Amino acid sequence: MLAAGVSSVGAGEPPETPASRGREFLAGLFDPELGLLSEFRSARVYWLSHDNCLAARVLAKSHPRVSKAIDQALRREGLKETDGKTETLFGRSPHLLPFHEYKLTDVRKAGEKIIRTEIKTPRPMKDWEEYADLLFFASMAQEKPAEARRLWDKAMELWDGKGLADAATKGQGSYATYKLALAVIAAARLPEKPGVPKALVDRLVALQEESGGWVTNYSAAGKQIGVSNVETTCLAILGYEALQTLASKERKK
Repeated sequence: MLAAGVSSVGAGEPPETPASRGREFLAGLFDPELGLLSEFRSARVYWLSHDNCLAARVLAKSHPRVSKAIDQALRREGLKETDGKTETLFGRSPHLLPFHEYKLTDVRKAGEKIIRTEIKTPRPMKDWEEYADLLFFASMAQEKPAEARRLWDKAMELWDGKGLADAATKGQGSYATYKLALAVIAAARLPEKPGVPKALVDRLVALQEESGGWVTNYSAAGKQIGVSNVETTCLAILGYEALQTLASKERKK
């Protein structure tokens, strides 16, 4: 199944994968004037957290100059602390739990361009277990394997064969692509690797567009909704690479 996403290339060239195509899509959103990636193609909005925080990590090896420029821009714009989600994806963050409500705020304007970010508020989030993405993040943040697996299993109870039907999905009437990626990422972090539904994996792979980016949402029928953006594509890349980790573990059994 993973091999289906690999295209043929010239002799001596590294194989093109969904992840490499995704990284090229991200690099194509780089604005040298601001040193940041726009939210999506033709967008005038630039998110510090989570978009550019994620992109700086995801592009660190494939596009080091872009990654370094993003890091410099994040420092320039005064981003000192995030809610811990990006850090948890690449390890663990002491700032992730407990979850708090957040707000979206404008940092500044640069002509017609707007730099925005997401800020963690002091208000605790009481209903977080109704959201698949937060359950997956909580699973990744847990040091106790049994609790991490419990949270992953609870999130997967929301899988309805098409997507993760949590409170947000029911409210907006469509499924979020990035939650599919988080399911795989969190699964790969568990000591005892759980089985990820093939339909979930197939859906994640299918939601990559020709541009290389991953579309934000989709319908129950699988119709793509919205456009490819930075956050969804970053998480989908990490999800695709986590699939390879899970496949490698399975072959060694």
